[in-house]
Amino acid sequence: MQLSQNRHLSYCLNVHPGESLEDVRQVLRNQIPEIKQALSPDAPFGLGLRIAHQASIDLKEPGQLDRFKQDLEQAGCYAYTINGFPYGAFHHTRVKENVYLPDWSNPGRASYTCDLFDQLAALLPDGVAGSISTVPLGYKFKPEPSPSESHAQIHHLLTIAKHLGRIEAETGTELHLGLEPEPDCLLETTDEAIAFFEKLYAAAGAGEPLVRRHIGVCMDTCHVAMQFENPEASLRQLEQAGIRLSKVQISAALECDAREIDPEGLREFDDGVYLHQVKSSTGRSWRDIPDWLHSPDLDAGCLRIHAHVPLHWPGSTDLRSTRHTLTRGFWQALRASNCRHLEVETYTFNILPESIQAGNSITGNMIAECQWALESI
Repeated sequence: MQLSQNRHLSYCLNVHPGESLEDVRQVLRNQIPEIKQALSPDAPFGLGLRIAHQASIDLKEPGQLDRFKQDLEQAGCYAYTINGFPYGAFHHTRVKENVYLPDWSNPGRASYTCDLFDQLAALLPDGVAGSISTVPLGYKFKPEPSPSESHAQIHHLLTIAKHLGRIEAETGTELHLGLEPEPDCLLETTDEAIAFFEKLYAAAGAGEPLVRRHIGVCMDTCHVAMQFENPEASLRQLEQAGIRLSKVQISAALECDAREIDPEGLREFDDGVYLHQVKSSTGRSWRDIPDWLHSPDLDAGCLRIHAHVPLHWPGSTDLRSTRHTLTRGFWQALRASNCRHLEVETYTFNILPESIQAGNSITGNMIAECQWALESI
C-alpha cells in the first residue's frame, strides 16, 4: 500500500509456496483479496512479489506479461518490488545453502535479475520506482572466492547498473537492486557491505553515479539483529556512506538466553528446509541449529537464531523475538531516510511451531504483521 511521501509497504509473497507463474496467480486469486480488504480496502494494494526463475520464464511466453499486469489491476493491486533472492525451489524441500545459488559470480544470476527488472518495469504503475532484492554476493561456507570470481561479481553488478540506466533513459522508469546482507554470507555485517560498495564504486570509475543510483542495499532487520548490530545505527551508517537503501525488510529473529533455554527446545525450529544460523553475544556462531544442538555452549550469553518470527508474536517464557531492536529511534530514522520500499518478510511462517502460529492462517498472520508495522511506522 502507498504511505506518505510515495513510500510503499507490503509483505513478501515468498511466504506462499510456488515456483510457477500460475502459482503466483493462485495466491493473487485466493489469498490476496482477504489481505487487501483488511489493509487497503479503498486503494490499490502494493505487492512484494516473489518471481522464481520458473515464473520469470513463464512471463516470457507471448502475452503472459500483459495478462499478468491485467490480473494485478483486476485484483486492485500493483507491484513495486520483487524478491529475487531465491532462484529455485523455496518450499517443501531442502533449501539450506542452495538458496544462495547461483551466486553473483555466475552469469545465470545476472541474467535472471535482468529478466526480473525487464518484467518489473512493464508491471510498475506510472511514476512508481521498482526494486529487487538479491543474494549478498554468495555464501561464506564454501571456498573463499577466487580473484576471478570476485571480479565476476563486480562485473555482473556493473552490468546490471548499466542495464537499469538504459531502461531509465528509454522509459523514465527508475529501478534499483538491493544486495541483502545475511548471516554467513559474503556480505554479512554493515561494515562488510560498506567495504564492498567502496570497491564497487572504485571499479565503476566514471560510472560511479550510475551505480550509486541503481545498486544499493536491502536491509533486513532480522539479519541486522543477528549480528548484534543496532538497526538504527546500521541504517544511518549506510546512508552516511552514500549507499542507496533500496528496500528495508521489517522482520525479527528468534532470541533466547543460552542458560535458560533447554537445548531441545530449539529442535522444533530445525525444519530441515532452511538454514537457521545461530549467533551469540559472546561472538560464537553455529552454521545451523543442529550444530548448536551437537555442542551447546551454555556460557554463550544471548543467542539469536535465524528463524523469522511474526512481528506481533509476544514471545514465551524462554523464547522471544528481536523486535525490541526496532526502537523508536529506528522508526524515526527510517521515516527520515530516503528509503521508499518497506516489506514485512516472515517466509518461515508455514513451518514455525504451532505455539507461534497460534492457529493463524498465512493470511491472518500477514494482516497482523502488516498492521503491527503500520502502527510502528
